[in-house]
Amino acid sequence: MDKVLKSILGVTIVVAIAMFAMSSKPVQRGKEDPSGPVIKRLSSYRGDHFPGFAEFRVQDMEYSDLGEVILKGEPYDILLNVTYITSAYRFEDVKGKDYSTLVFTNYHQEPILIRQTYKDVVSSIRKGMEALTK
Repeated sequence: MDKVLKSILGVTIVVAIAMFAMSSKPVQRGKEDPSGPVIKRLSSYRGDHFPGFAEFRVQDMEYSDLGEVILKGEPYDILLNVTYITSAYRFEDVKGKDYSTLVFTNYHQEPILIRQTYKDVVSSIRKGMEALTK
C-alpha cells in the first residue's frame, strides 16, 4: 500500500508540474492568428488640396474585444478640414510596416485610419494649411 501511495503522489506531482509549465508558456501566434491586421500597401495616392482642406484615402475600422484593429470595407476618398486635425500617428501593423496613419480630430472621438504613409499625410496637411494662408 505504501508503494501505491508513493506512486499516486509522484504521478500527481509530475502532472501538476506539467500543467504549471504549460500554463506559464507564452502562446505563440502563428501566421493564421496574428495579433492584429496586416495592412497591405496601396498604390501611391495624391489627393487634391484646397484652402484648409486635403483629400485622403480612408478605411473604416473597429476594435475587437482585445483592442485589436479590424479593417472594414474598402478604402475610400474623403475631404477633411485640416484645421480640425489634432494629432497624427504612424500605424504599424503586425509585420512592423507603417503604410497607414491614425489621425485624431477635435470633432470625432475615434481615430480615422488613413491608408497613406505618415509622410504623405503630413505633406497633405501642410499643403492644405499653406493654401489656407495664401
